[in-house]
Amino acid sequence: MTHLRQLFYQLSPTAQGYVCIVLTMLVWGSFSLLARLNASWGISAWDIIAVRFGVSAGLLLPILIYRQNTAFLWQPKAVILALFGGVGYSSLVYSAFLLAPVVHGAVFLNGMIPVATALLMLLLLKKRPDHDTKIALILIIITLTLMTALMLIKGLSFGVGDVLFVICACCWAGYGIMLKEWGFSPWQIMCSTAIWSAILYLPIYGVLLYLGVGGLGFGGVSLSHAIIQGAFHSVMVMIFATMTYSLAVERLGAFFAGGLASLAPFLSALLAVPLLGESLNGVMVLGLIGMGLGTVQPWRYVGVLKNRLFKSSR
Repeated sequence: MTHLRQLFYQLSPTAQGYVCIVLTMLVWGSFSLLARLNASWGISAWDIIAVRFGVSAGLLLPILIYRQNTAFLWQPKAVILALFGGVGYSSLVYSAFLLAPVVHGAVFLNGMIPVATALLMLLLLKKRPDHDTKIALILIIITLTLMTALMLIKGLSFGVGDVLFVICACCWAGYGIMLKEWGFSPWQIMCSTAIWSAILYLPIYGVLLYLGVGGLGFGGVSLSHAIIQGAFHSVMVMIFATMTYSLAVERLGAFFAGGLASLAPFLSALLAVPLLGESLNGVMVLGLIGMGLGTVQPWRYVGVLKNRLFKSSR
């Protein structure tokens, strides 16, 4: 592990950002599939969120106390990070995946993240997107509009889950901008998000359990399913992916990091067909292609390749 860490820090900051994005994509791609499996395994969104925050906070808080480095937790910004990237986002996204298939999440959640990021950066920071980004945003917006219209015309499912995915995108876009602008270290971001989310969420969850709200408490869920979901969402998603995504945003920027990372769920949407038995119609394929092009922005790489070929020919 130490050797891998040394190799990582020998890379350039940009290369480090790309490594972190790849790692984030692996976790996020798996996240869409496992979050959707909660519906099949009978695990409520409330339960999995409680495990996600409870376990991650329980792991991180003793380390913070041992290191005597808790001052940053008392900043209002730390609580806001948890509200957007922790409690708010998780409550929405897990509920959405219980209501809508993985492919809908890939399009309406991850496809909307670059759009929401650009709009918030314009409104809050007065930062206008560059030419390539404008092309990507136009492509994504056209794709979303056409796909939504076709879904309504063909009578395909378009419901509360899809609306929640769009709200999730806005929530995560705000979180990504905060990561870039507020100057928190990746370690501070991870701890702030996990610990404050647990502080805010677990008392509410405890009250619901005490009141005997139906479907809570992992009732009827197999132990193996509970362990798999708990370990993945608390350690891999909450701790590992939060750290890698924070590092990627720090080195690549909120828009570029968010756009590349959001490509992972498009791959998971394709895997959901054979693994989860979900359907993939022509409208969804159109949405995946359009969103994928807008997210990756392949014309950027064409321009770079032309410049390199031109220089080499000279």
